[in-house]
Amino acid sequence: MYDYLALISNICLFKKSPQDITCSQTILRWSLIGYAIISFMLIQISVDELSALLQVVVELIIILSFSSLALTIAKKPQRFVQTTCALLGTDALISLGAMPAVATLSINPNNAQSFLAMLGLMIWHWLITAHIIRHALSQSFSVALGIAFLYIFSAYQIMGVLFPAITPTN
Repeated sequence: MYDYLALISNICLFKKSPQDITCSQTILRWSLIGYAIISFMLIQISVDELSALLQVVVELIIILSFSSLALTIAKKPQRFVQTTCALLGTDALISLGAMPAVATLSINPNNAQSFLAMLGLMIWHWLITAHIIRHALSQSFSVALGIAFLYIFSAYQIMGVLFPAITPTN
């Protein structure tokens, strides 16, 4: 487990790539479980348990569908397990790091430091996702940046439609 966490950390630092992950259904299952737990904890900061659980399920469907669709289009379906593990693992690691900022922003939405921290983490997440996509699809980094942007933007849009934010009325 330590080796896997070290590998995911190195992917986040752009030192390793998804193909460095062992292609194992067990690692995929643990990645799914780890992602689900961390994502649930992060989402639950601002919503109730049932809504958090539903959001995690939808996020997992989005990630699994994106991996499958992108790799099928690129005719590289054999990379599914490694790519999905990399996406889940790096996202979970970034989400773990985002918890303090999310908690602070839920208490004080005007906290500039937490806002900047979240913005930095979002940009880093985009770059890491592009790094994973570049290696998974054998594309240039600029093409992968575009695909990563479309994937992340689409995921946010889907989540926004399915789980609209409750805005206070004045």
